Amino acid sequence: MLISTLTRPLLSALAVRLLPGLLLVACATGPNADTQLGTSGPGVDVQLDTHRKARRPVRPQPVPSPEPTLPPTGSVTRQTRLNDARTWGYQLTNYIPARLEPVAASSFDLVVVDAGDDFGVPWPTAEVRAAAARTGQSDRLTLGYLSIGAAESYRPYWQPDWKTNPPEWLLQEDPDWPGSFNVAYWHPDWQATVLRSLDRLMDSGFDGVYMDLVDAYDRNPQNPAAQADMITWVCRIAAHARARDPEFLIVPQNASGLIHDARYVPCVNALGNEETFMYAMNTPTEPERQTQLLADYTQWKALGKPVFTIEYADREPLITELYDRARAAGLVPYVTVREVNVLTPGR
Repeated sequence: MLISTLTRPLLSALAVRLLPGLLLVACATGPNADTQLGTSGPGVDVQLDTHRKARRPVRPQPVPSPEPTLPPTGSVTRQTRLNDARTWGYQLTNYIPARLEPVAASSFDLVVVDAGDDFGVPWPTAEVRAAAARTGQSDRLTLGYLSIGAAESYRPYWQPDWKTNPPEWLLQEDPDWPGSFNVAYWHPDWQATVLRSLDRLMDSGFDGVYMDLVDAYDRNPQNPAAQADMITWVCRIAAHARARDPEFLIVPQNASGLIHDARYVPCVNALGNEETFMYAMNTPTEPERQTQLLADYTQWKALGKPVFTIEYADREPLITELYDRARAAGLVPYVTVREVNVLTPGR
């Protein structure tokens, strides 16, 4: 009892003497220690100085400007992208071994390739999409080639017995292109054959179709309605495709004069035309042909439909002159070889 009685006053006195120092240490080491005065000795001063260095604000670094981004390809209509195209390329065969890799590696805004590989097998969708993809800009447009005015013996639809027992729509073979046959393109069975090919082309993921032999009405003088039948045929193709994909592009090759027929205008998105200034190979076209074609092109452009031209030449400075002359006329040119079996670099 005596020890207990003596201890309480002693403990109280010790607490009074020690309390200021304990409070100072607590303040010096607390979360706001950098706001306290360091008067409790050198150790505290060093600790406070170290803490200040650790909390010293870091100089703000400049924030890099964000990279400019293009609108997603899907937010711009295909017709707009077609109108904006300034370069294009065209290869119809000889895809082994690179397949569509040259397309993917090119700088073209638009490329036409055959609807199938060298064996006639339709391109896989993933391969067409990979060929269209571009880094840092919108995808290039890809068009699949389809002959609508001639049958070809190397196509998947060809039947082995047709040469000896041809369907009624299959006409004479083209002497300049062995394996290519004139057809009665107005015949419903031929049209059904082509529309099945068009469906397979669309399954591959192409942005549109590039239609050849639209000028086949010149080969069929026996049909007085041949030109009108071709317009009806092209418009049927357009309606068939757009029922499935409203933005699907319909681009005929040649037959530039059909643009003067009002029925034709809404069915097509652009024109591809061969040999405006140069026949294959390296042979100038007649001035009269040039004048007529350029007049037709003016109408196409006035209607908001771009004109893509193909010239066949392999000599300089002829190639450069052809590019310059076409661009001066407001055209989108491409110069290649007659076999169209390589994707020439373009300009």
